[in-house]
Amino acid sequence: MKKIVRTSLVLASHAIALTAYAGDGGEGMAPTTAKKGRNDNSIYAGINWNFGVRNGATAVLGYRDARVKSNGNVDGWKVEATWVLSGAPMGFGELRAKYLKGERDVQGEVGLGFSAAHEAFLINGGVQGPYANGGVDYLFNKGWLASIGVNTLNKVKKPKEVLTCPPGFTLDVDTCIADD
Repeated sequence: MKKIVRTSLVLASHAIALTAYAGDGGEGMAPTTAKKGRNDNSIYAGINWNFGVRNGATAVLGYRDARVKSNGNVDGWKVEATWVLSGAPMGFGELRAKYLKGERDVQGEVGLGFSAAHEAFLINGGVQGPYANGGVDYLFNKGWLASIGVNTLNKVKKPKEVLTCPPGFTLDVDTCIADD
């Protein structure tokens, strides 16, 4: 009987010792994937067809700074300049600064600017989708200038996917390792 009790005690002590070392150098756990916001900054070019105080085409060159949040919502700004191609004497058209807000595939825009072609300040509203845009300017003391166009702006980039670990763990390549 004593031999059975001693053997049981020895086996139990080994089992306790093995579980005490189970966390050391063992395999970690898989990390989870989370989305993180990012900036999508782009220089773009396009052509717009105008209707209203001027009927004709304008070339557009601009810059967009868009911030996509982890949920896919977007806000940011654009600045663009136009060059009149037809409908008025060729030359500098409008300069606009716009605030944008929306989702990755479509953003609404509001802004201010100046029309050199009509020598008037303007307010602007519009929409930007993948490779297409539309908008309307109100030129003070001149009237309305609507436009539709195409440009090189695609959807805003997706949020980044990043690997994360729970508290008490550190990411090592693609595994979460327990902190000591």
